[in-house]
Amino acid sequence: KLAFLAPMDWYTDSAYRQVVKKVSPNVFCVTEFYSADWLVHSKFLADSVLPHKDIEKPLIVQIFWKDPENFVKAAKIIEKYNVAWIDINMWCPARKVVNSWHGSGLIINRDTAFEIVEKLNKATSLPISVKTRLGFNWAETLIEFVKWLENTWASLVTVHWRTTKQAYTWHADFTQIYELKKNVSIPIICNWDVKNAEDGINKLQNLDWYMIWRWSFWNPWCFLTENEFNNRKNEFSWEFLNWQYYPTLKEILDMMTFHGQALIECKWERKWTLDIRKHLVQYLKWFPGVSAYRKELVTVESHELLNWIIDRIRNDYKEFLDIIPSKIEIV
Repeated sequence: KLAFLAPMDWYTDSAYRQVVKKVSPNVFCVTEFYSADWLVHSKFLADSVLPHKDIEKPLIVQIFWKDPENFVKAAKIIEKYNVAWIDINMWCPARKVVNSWHGSGLIINRDTAFEIVEKLNKATSLPISVKTRLGFNWAETLIEFVKWLENTWASLVTVHWRTTKQAYTWHADFTQIYELKKNVSIPIICNWDVKNAEDGINKLQNLDWYMIWRWSFWNPWCFLTENEFNNRKNEFSWEFLNWQYYPTLKEILDMMTFHGQALIECKWERKWTLDIRKHLVQYLKWFPGVSAYRKELVTVESHELLNWIIDRIRNDYKEFLDIIPSKIEIV
């Protein structure tokens, strides 16, 4: 079963996608969501966010907007960057997005939603997919909406387990998605509340694939399946326990180093500084010694300084490097 890294604004940039693919090469990565209008009117933006490394392939680019013609123009630009397919954002519940008829506002602006998918399919040879929600206020419209997307040649649909009104609250409702799959022939991807690969596989039932979102923030190892781990045991330092892999302190610090290097290669230093900070403390979420370094990590000003901090942690905790952080006891 295929696993997908969900599109996350300010998170799923090229560097983070490389991190995930380094751990689990079989994952399909989706970019941050980009405005079709911005891509059309800013060559700088397109040249900043669309280039990617071979390790990230096959790459899916997600875009949002409300004007079908700008979607078509954006697709022509995206085609030049050797991506796998284009995904349309019909799921974002942010009020300013919805009030502008972008994101999940397209769920109730159906004619425009279907026109976007149809025109994109006619304008590009790339497959077109859609990420949406159970519905706007309720889920009763889901099957009809996705059937129409299928009729306009959407290649697959990802469903976020809540309505626009619910935003990110409430417990995920899987029932409607399983029922949806019985009524369409295109692949359906489940999204939200999937903690790791084994959890995603267990939740699939009749669905095709799964997508992991926020649970990957501190733990890109969450995409590893037990079979994949067993086939690559020599690449890892610990064991596969309780349905997932728990990295050692050394593996986490090595990944922080890799992430910092991957990010500096695709962003100028000030942007690098702002982007890397949010990841650093999350990597060390279960490390009991993190408090001694937290201030430095969230205010780090340069790539060189980050490497120096990581080397300090390695030296300060050299006897614990081959242990998972939650097992480390500090006296």
